[in-house]
Amino acid sequence: MHEPTEELVLRLMQDDATCALGLMKGKERSDQMTDHELALTEWARELRHCACTFEDYKMAKSLATAVSHDGVALAAATEEENRAFQDRMTALQFGGLNPSTPDQLLGQKTAAMAGLTGLVGGFNTVSEQSRSTDTIEVRRSGLIETESPGAESSKVAAARNLDCQTHLKCVACMEAKLSFDIFKATCSHYYCRNCTGRLVHDSFVDESLFPPKCCRVPFPLPTMKAFLDEEMIRKFEEKTVEHNDFNRTYCANLSCSRYLPPTSMTLTTRLCPSCNTETCPTCKQRAHAGVCVNGEVEILKMAEAEGWQRCARCRNMVELKSGCNHITCRCGFEFCYVCALKWKICGCEVWDEDRLVDRAHQVAARNEGNPQPAQQEVQRAAQELREQHNCEHGRWRRRDGEYSCDVCHDLLPDFILRCQRCKIEACVRCRYNRL
Repeated sequence: MHEPTEELVLRLMQDDATCALGLMKGKERSDQMTDHELALTEWARELRHCACTFEDYKMAKSLATAVSHDGVALAAATEEENRAFQDRMTALQFGGLNPSTPDQLLGQKTAAMAGLTGLVGGFNTVSEQSRSTDTIEVRRSGLIETESPGAESSKVAAARNLDCQTHLKCVACMEAKLSFDIFKATCSHYYCRNCTGRLVHDSFVDESLFPPKCCRVPFPLPTMKAFLDEEMIRKFEEKTVEHNDFNRTYCANLSCSRYLPPTSMTLTTRLCPSCNTETCPTCKQRAHAGVCVNGEVEILKMAEAEGWQRCARCRNMVELKSGCNHITCRCGFEFCYVCALKWKICGCEVWDEDRLVDRAHQVAARNEGNPQPAQQEVQRAAQELREQHNCEHGRWRRRDGEYSCDVCHDLLPDFILRCQRCKIEACVRCRYNRL
């Protein structure tokens, strides 16, 4: 919504609340407050808080804009000063004079100290590492491999560099946001406030995203707290306990299924604080007397018949359709699909030959653009897969068109990212936050 419109709506709502409270005065006892009046009072208080927050945002934005506009002019002036100094040094050299006199060196240092960096040092700068060829530059048009910039004037370069300092692009929504409203991940990628909150919220319901991370490095909670409200911070801390629990117990009441931490333990059961159902932490069923009875016999029989494997950490069933035997469960636990032991403390083979051939055929078909690739290409792809099964996914390339993500299986109508080593194809979220 446009800022003036937001301000107008907020002012009208404040007027309505004040008017409603004024009409209610004198209708009740002075020492009592009705539920309706209490609700209106609280509503008016929240509106005042929103108005203060909105004014703070306008002030911060105004300051950032002023720095941006003034900084461009200062950067251009500094660049011209440096160019003039370099021209004078060149002229002195052609004249046979020594340009490295103390006075000249002092002038050079003074010109350097007058640079823009010290004037806008309070803003985050774009890391040179993030411009390496193994990373992906984010633009409004999408994700593309980084290329060297072409020739440009000094004023344009100064303006562009300052814009990079005051406006940073979020890798999730691909929009440029003011730097004070940007969260910088440990890997030097940037996330705006909205995308940071959305990723954290999604990680509460999709364990493959927890803990929130980018390039396999978890977000540091102390830094991330500034972008989350108190409720999300509380949920994050609770989810961390659940994620690190290797013997999880959930409420046996299927309509509840709340996680029961070890602190909810009574003498022999765990009590759900939501529905007061008692759950046996051994068999995960409702609390009972006597020896536990395994109620999963039929499921385990089906899993054995279908060749499924069970994660030793979260106890979820995993079905491998293609790929190597190195499984990373959505809870983050890595294990062998053959024996279910932690990866890699067993002597099992990395690949099942049938699954290897299926995956190689799929990769070769992608490379050749032919659903029936030549056998030689399939064999070559199989050999590459054997060598790259522990790929770090360090280099990606965008492919335009409609594709399906190999990780989350979402259908993407515009483009996909393909790892140049192992040939896995992933959406933006999986590339940054899952793989």
